[in-house]
Amino acid sequence: MGQTVSMDGYGPGTYGDRHAEVYDDWYGDDGGIAVSHIGSPEAVAEVIAGLANGGQVLELGVGTGRLALPVAAMGFDVTGLDASPAMLDVLRAKPGADRLTLIEGDMADPVGLDDASFSVVLIGFNTLFNLTTESAQAACIGHIARLLEPGGRFVMEAFVPDPGAHDGMSMRAVELDRVVMDVTVTDLETQQITGQRIEITEAGNRMFPYHLRYATPEQVGKMAAAEGLELEHRWADWSRSEFTGDSGYHVSVWRRPT
Repeated sequence: MGQTVSMDGYGPGTYGDRHAEVYDDWYGDDGGIAVSHIGSPEAVAEVIAGLANGGQVLELGVGTGRLALPVAAMGFDVTGLDASPAMLDVLRAKPGADRLTLIEGDMADPVGLDDASFSVVLIGFNTLFNLTTESAQAACIGHIARLLEPGGRFVMEAFVPDPGAHDGMSMRAVELDRVVMDVTVTDLETQQITGQRIEITEAGNRMFPYHLRYATPEQVGKMAAAEGLELEHRWADWSRSEFTGDSGYHVSVWRRPT
C-alpha cells in the first residue's frame, strides 16, 4: 500500500473504450457484477425525476445509457456526455437512444454545452473518480455549477472511500467457465487506485484497466461549496435511507441557490 503506479497511455476515454464491449454484459440487469448495490436504474430515475421537476437533465459519463435511458423514458429531455466514442456507439444502437442528445467530451472540460441550462446534472456510480486528479474533479464541479439553472441540483453517487480495503486482489465472479478478478494498487497520498479487471476463461484472458482518484463525501463537498453549491441531501442509497458513519456509499445532492 502507498505505492505510486503509473499506467502509461491511460486517458479520459480509456476506461470506456476498453470496457464498452463487455459493459452491459457485466453490469446490466442480468450481469454478473453489480454496478451499484444501492439502487436500480429505475430507482435512480425516480429520484432524478423528482429533483428535476420537469426540467432538463444532463448526465456526465453517460456510458451505455444505463441511467439516462430510464430517465428519458419518463419524458425528460436528457443530454449525455462521455469521453469514450465506443461507449457512445453502444448507446446509440439501443432502443430509445434517439430521445437523448449525446455529446463526446471530457467531464473536466465539457464542450458543446455553452448555451445549455439544466435542472439536474447527474454523475452516476463512482464516475467522478474517473477524473484522476483533484484539479480535474474540481474543474468538473465548476462546470456543473455554471450549467445548473438557479435552484438546479448536482447529484452524485459514489462509494465512501476505505483506503485500506481497496488494495490487493479481489474476486468479482467465479463461474463454471469464467473467473473475473480485480488487481489494484492504492496510492494513499494521491488517493489514486490503479487496477486491472481480469477475465479468465478457457478461450483466453482479457484485461480491462482502470484508474481512479477517490474522494470522500466531505472532499467533494468542499469542491461544491467553493462553487457556491449548497448540500441539500445526503442519503445512503437511492431509497433515501439515512446516511451514517457506517454507510459504504452515498447519494449526495447539492443545490445552486436561486
